[in-house]
Amino acid sequence: MKQLDTSVAYPISIITNKSITSATVPEFLKLSKVIPIYKSKSHDEFTNYRPISLLPTLSKILEKVIHKRLYTFLNSANILNDKQFGFRKQHCTTDAVTKLINDIGKYLDIKESVLTIYCDLSRAFDTINHEIVLKKRHYYGIRGHALEWFRSYLAERKHYVNYNGQDSEVESIDIGVPQGSVLGPLLFIIYVNDLPDCLTNSDCKLFADDTTIYGHNPNINHLFNTMTIELQSLMDWFNANKLSLNLTKTYYMLFSNSKIVPKQRPDIKIE
Repeated sequence: MKQLDTSVAYPISIITNKSITSATVPEFLKLSKVIPIYKSKSHDEFTNYRPISLLPTLSKILEKVIHKRLYTFLNSANILNDKQFGFRKQHCTTDAVTKLINDIGKYLDIKESVLTIYCDLSRAFDTINHEIVLKKRHYYGIRGHALEWFRSYLAERKHYVNYNGQDSEVESIDIGVPQGSVLGPLLFIIYVNDLPDCLTNSDCKLFADDTTIYGHNPNINHLFNTMTIELQSLMDWFNANKLSLNLTKTYYMLFSNSKIVPKQRPDIKIE
């Protein structure tokens, strides 16, 4: 495509501008080819494969145009939560970890204990509810013609699996953001942008779907009770937004220099 740039630039610009003015994404740009990549363990278990989605090159060019406009709007309106470090310019995993460590050290310095909970979401990008994401976009000021373009972008998407040279039947997708897309990550961080608002007695750091919440208190028993309530509030938010917390892969860690540690450490129980 890059080698043919002088030949295809004009027709691509026509397709792109037509898509924007008509608030319509052509169907042929919404078909993805899924290739399962083996991860580990048994080759006979489909859960041991990572699905990689390949989208048409032309769709990525169109998405880059929309992404630039959308990201510029979100930044100019200061919409993106400062707790989110994923898929943002001048933000990275190092920033999130550094800020978390600094906060932990700050509370330890004033003789308080810190409890961190590392949350794992099940297939977060694949379970995004389209109506919810559109409602949130409307709330943040993306309305009218622009909102209709995103409605068309999410609607009637399809995919098929290619394995060992064989193609499966084409199936429709009615949830999730498109894997392998340019816009998918940005749509996701908009989707979880209000997550920190559900927390009243703790703080959090986000990197896309990786969520860490943490609280502090000089009394360890009180700290565990508070964070249990906070985690339940977070669970309620996940349920309301059609996301699932994987409790088997969700862990907590206690940081404390207190000499008074309960003989039997409290636990966090979620109903």
